[in-house]
Amino acid sequence: MGTDTQNIEPPLVKTKIIATVGPACCDRQALRDLVLAGVDVFRLNFAHGTHEWLDGVLTSIREVEEELDRPIGILGDLAGPKIRLGEISGGQFLCQEGATVVFVRELTSGSQNELTCTYDQLIDDVAPGDRILLADGTVELVVTTEKDDQVICRVVRPGTLRSRQGVNLPGVTLSTPSVTEKDREDLAWGLERRVDFVGLSFVRSSDDIRQLRELIAAHPDDHSPHIVAKIEKGEAIDDLDAIIDITDAVMVARGDLGVEVDLAQVPILQKHIIRMANAHRVPVITATQMLDSMTTSEFPTRAEASDVANATLDGTDAVMLSGETAIGTNPTAAVSMMSRIICEAERTVHGNTPRLFEPDARARALEVTEAVTVGAVAVAEQLSADLLVIPTVSGRTALAVSKERSPVPVLALSDSPTTARRMNLYWGVRSLTSIQADTSPRRLLDEVCHWGRKIGVLQTGERLVLVGSSNWSAAGHDLVMVHSVPPGP
Repeated sequence: MGTDTQNIEPPLVKTKIIATVGPACCDRQALRDLVLAGVDVFRLNFAHGTHEWLDGVLTSIREVEEELDRPIGILGDLAGPKIRLGEISGGQFLCQEGATVVFVRELTSGSQNELTCTYDQLIDDVAPGDRILLADGTVELVVTTEKDDQVICRVVRPGTLRSRQGVNLPGVTLSTPSVTEKDREDLAWGLERRVDFVGLSFVRSSDDIRQLRELIAAHPDDHSPHIVAKIEKGEAIDDLDAIIDITDAVMVARGDLGVEVDLAQVPILQKHIIRMANAHRVPVITATQMLDSMTTSEFPTRAEASDVANATLDGTDAVMLSGETAIGTNPTAAVSMMSRIICEAERTVHGNTPRLFEPDARARALEVTEAVTVGAVAVAEQLSADLLVIPTVSGRTALAVSKERSPVPVLALSDSPTTARRMNLYWGVRSLTSIQADTSPRRLLDEVCHWGRKIGVLQTGERLVLVGSSNWSAAGHDLVMVHSVPPGP
């Protein structure tokens, strides 16, 4: 059964959508429906699912990509050193305020107030006065004493604990590496299958990004996916400048961030991270519970709709769905709703976003190309052009135009499928691999006009602005051409 036409996204929506794949959307038809509804990048969460299952998902995504003739990005999200409780006697335990809870390396009795966790060094890393947050921060302990391979804690915020729930240690310097042995296995799997992005969880400093780059470089495959630094710890906020300088993209991972720092600070930190990423020309993703109620409900809450809209207005390049698509009752409806909210928010963005960039932003293109792209955007806006066309090899020119936040949609053409998929994370850029980027300007424009007519975004007499080169084989772009769509079928 095909996708309902009301769930098909308009073709030139600017803010990108990332959807997490799970049991609710892992078959080929479901993935196809999500792409038509607006998904640009699929997230494979390595914390769940076997490599065999992920192989089937990835194969289906590439088949959908070929069928629809449009690039689809894949983000392999490493689980990182996530700490979880061990098994609790009876499955759950009610922590009363003021009660004593003891962390031990191994259970020595059936007492429910004895807890273990998946991180053996917890007992070594914490000190009296440190906080231990459990169950997404709903239960809080304070360390009172260390003795005999035990950490004795007092409950200061009561609640029910269950086996395998998350453990957070805000402000505690962990001795665990940022890339675990499981992460190394998942990374090797992803590199062999040429995923487009790798997400690094629980980033603490720029050194974590460097370590991941070294692991990627050491792999025998020559594929080098873009790194997405997930900002979800207080230490990452402290080192944000250095992290943004070295990573390829950042994610505002509000789930654990809202546990590691004061929840009241999360909205302000979100805006700060987005603003800094924009200034450095680093794509930024806003994630976690954006339309959470749609995991089980047909519609989001008003607050969730406002959350998606505000992230769009703040300047995020992409918004992400997690449980809404992975285990939700109607993943396609969640994506379609997110797209509708984005479209409405984008109507108010035009011309309102300040164009302030760091002079040494790492993603800058060649000096002449930088100047020409700024001029091309100005020409396109002055003429109310319908499309700005950018041939690109590496994607840098497209990223430069993306960060101008122009109301004119951008079509980026690349010979490289890898580049085209990466550009699915760039705000305002629609990428294509079906057209050779180094072909003659005339043929290039003819192909673009044919594509635009086919999907219904171009009509006779509408204007295109093309950024190109006077010597078409030379590096860089030094030419701007204006073209009117000719009559045609």
